[in-house]
Amino acid sequence: MTSPEVLTLEQAAAHGPHYRMRRRAQAVLGHSRGQSISRLAALFAVDADTVSRWLRRWRAQGVSGLREGARSGRPPHLDAAAQKN
Repeated sequence: MTSPEVLTLEQAAAHGPHYRMRRRAQAVLGHSRGQSISRLAALFAVDADTVSRWLRRWRAQGVSGLREGARSGRPPHLDAAAQKN
C-alpha cells in the first residue's frame, strides 16, 4: 500500500463522516499492517466475509468504497427537523 493510500485511510479512520466508515477504514489499515481477516473480524465483531467485502471494496473503489450507502428499512415517521430534537 502506498503512503498516500495509508494517509487517506488514516484520515478516514479518524474523521470519516460515519462510524461505520471509520471502522471499515481501520480494518483495511489493520490488514495492510499484517492483521489477518479472522483477527479483524473478531476485533470488529463481524463475520470474516464482511471484512473480506470491505477489503474488496477498498481495492475496487478506494475510500469511496468504504462510505456508508443507502440502508433498507422502514422510512422514519418524523421529519428531519423533528429527528434532530
